[in-house]
Amino acid sequence: MEAGLFFSETYEEARTRFMETAIQVGGRLKTYENPLARGPKGSALCLDTAWFGPQDAEAVLLNISGTHGTEGFAGSAAQLAWMTTCGPRDLPPRTAALLVHAVNPFGFAWGLRGTENNVDLNRNFLDHSAPHPENPLYDELHKFLCPKRLDDQSMSKLVGAGARFVQKHGQWALEDAISRGQYTHPDGYHYGGLKPEWSNTTLRHIVSIDLATARRVAYIDWHSGPAGDGDLIYLCFSNPQGPDFARAAHWWGEDALDPATVNSMWGSKRPTRRGIMFWGLEEQLAPHARLAGAVIEFRSARQKPSPTKTIRASILERWLRFEGGLDAPEAKAYLEEIRDDYAPRRRSWRDNVIRNALACYRETISGLADWSHECVRAAD
Repeated sequence: MEAGLFFSETYEEARTRFMETAIQVGGRLKTYENPLARGPKGSALCLDTAWFGPQDAEAVLLNISGTHGTEGFAGSAAQLAWMTTCGPRDLPPRTAALLVHAVNPFGFAWGLRGTENNVDLNRNFLDHSAPHPENPLYDELHKFLCPKRLDDQSMSKLVGAGARFVQKHGQWALEDAISRGQYTHPDGYHYGGLKPEWSNTTLRHIVSIDLATARRVAYIDWHSGPAGDGDLIYLCFSNPQGPDFARAAHWWGEDALDPATVNSMWGSKRPTRRGIMFWGLEEQLAPHARLAGAVIEFRSARQKPSPTKTIRASILERWLRFEGGLDAPEAKAYLEEIRDDYAPRRRSWRDNVIRNALACYRETISGLADWSHECVRAAD
């Protein structure tokens, strides 16, 4: 089947296809409607799950799409392809799969990365009763990262301010300050929020109920981003010296998780992020279950983008939310530009996304089965 057929044009289409396909191949569906937000034209926003395999399985694949909203187009297509190509039928004995579709339905439906509160869901999974992490360099950046207009003059000022910041602090400090997460500017970039988002509490509820009997959880959180043509980049947040990192490296190859490989694809060394979903779920599952896996990105640009291009989608999203509005005359063009950054429609990207995703599913599920066999041998 042609890879492009797995991709949907809207969140509503993707959701309908996910549910219909899951039912057709024997999945057990659950739906969670977000009561705090609506989609375009007032439509309902829902997080849907599909369970395949025995309900009491100790080995479970947890596969998430749509953490960063509009990146859900690729993740949803990957999930649809796995269900359609007999993935559920080929699950090993005593193994299950839990597919979480559109964990951030607001962002998916509106074509944005953040939640209804401009929160980066992947900076929101931390203890909000404790003091939030500081990011002092972001405070220095915020004032020039948030232009009122997006004309050439405003962009020129932004680029100039960024160059001066790099001259003073270095390129990595710029990337780190923007990307690590901040908790002081609700209208800013990678805002982590001051309390758990609806998507956060809903996913935690799902994990507490559906993974109650799990002992081994393989984790794939599909994302997409610039650089590459549907190539995969594995962002494993396990302790690099621990057994779960080694396990993921065994599944996907040591080179795939090697910091030198990941950092070269990233552009420089990775930012020091906070509030990552991976860590939140890893902590929640302990001590009854171990989690191994990664945030896995489908890269979308044919060539490595410039620093300005890398942040442009975030600039556009912020302007649409806080300056021009989603009904601004420019909104349609800006939303299309954001989508093209994270979910381009070109055939080569879509072909590679599906081919690489299906290979990753096979490797992960095979690795999960080996993990189960190791545990059985250890028990004997």
